[in-house]
Amino acid sequence: MRGRQGFTFIELLIVMVVIGLLAVLAVLRYVDLRNHAVASGVVSDLNAVRLAAYNHWADHESFPGDAGAGATPPDLEPYLRTGFDFTRPLYSFDWENNGGGGGMRVGVVVTSPSNSLMSILARRSNNGQPYFVVGNTLTYVIVGPDGNL
Repeated sequence: MRGRQGFTFIELLIVMVVIGLLAVLAVLRYVDLRNHAVASGVVSDLNAVRLAAYNHWADHESFPGDAGAGATPPDLEPYLRTGFDFTRPLYSFDWENNGGGGGMRVGVVVTSPSNSLMSILARRSNNGQPYFVVGNTLTYVIVGPDGNL
């Protein structure tokens, strides 16, 4: 009687399916980890913008004027690190200043086409800084030095 040589087609197919499922799980985990890393960068950049805004307030007793989406306000540039850009590959910032005429005074709007990135940012935004979410934008309100909005 001859011994069995090699694997059957069904055995090979099962092994390929298991390897494929493991690969899919690994890719999904990689995407999730990448979004968490990008969210950490967004939070760091937001803190830098917030501190720059407060430094501008300390020098001029006003927040920098409004700037277009993705544009760094010229009055804020001296207070940010060299090369800081409001437009990034996966997200962008928009500086909003309505002059304090009621409601939100100053805010930084984060926009990203990635719903999962925005979801992670919203979950991480419970550090006491007021914010609100509308669609694919998340707006952080910068509280004035006197504690008022």
